[in-house]
Amino acid sequence: MESIGLGILKALGMACVLAAFSQGVAQAADSFDFAVHRVDAVYEGKLSLPDFKGRDKDFALFKTRITEAMKAGVTFAGEYSVAQFGCGSGCTNVVVASNRTGQLYSFPRGGENNQGLELKFDRHSNLMVMRWYTDSSWESCIFESFVFNDGRWIAGDALASKGDETCSGDVIAGVNKARGH
Repeated sequence: MESIGLGILKALGMACVLAAFSQGVAQAADSFDFAVHRVDAVYEGKLSLPDFKGRDKDFALFKTRITEAMKAGVTFAGEYSVAQFGCGSGCTNVVVASNRTGQLYSFPRGGENNQGLELKFDRHSNLMVMRWYTDSSWESCIFESFVFNDGRWIAGDALASKGDETCSGDVIAGVNKARGH
């Protein structure tokens, strides 16, 4: 009787380990899936502009670009607008703005170190997927996913790739090619 009980306990333990492992694999597989990171609602209230003379003064040089992006409406994570603007050849900066509160948030990628930064996002999801190039000839690229949660960027997966077939064109198509799909 004890050996049967021990066998059942071992089987249950193995099942728990496999379930935990498969959940981790499923989460990793979903790190580029907008549907997995859906938000409950999209803000449709009055637009609140940033406080460029106070709280958001560090972004004042980009006031026009940010304000224009916000006036175009919510484009990301249920209440945010994404302002992406050039800073030189292949260089872009990104600011995320809450249309509900007016608060501005820096983005973890951009500038000279992330050449050719291209973003993919959705107003119904807090997932941001991006592609940027690692070399000056734009042959090698990185695909990354970040989730925006309570004003913080949480890094997801990153995939490195090389070649025009994967690194050019649509970001999500490139992710799928880099994954071998």
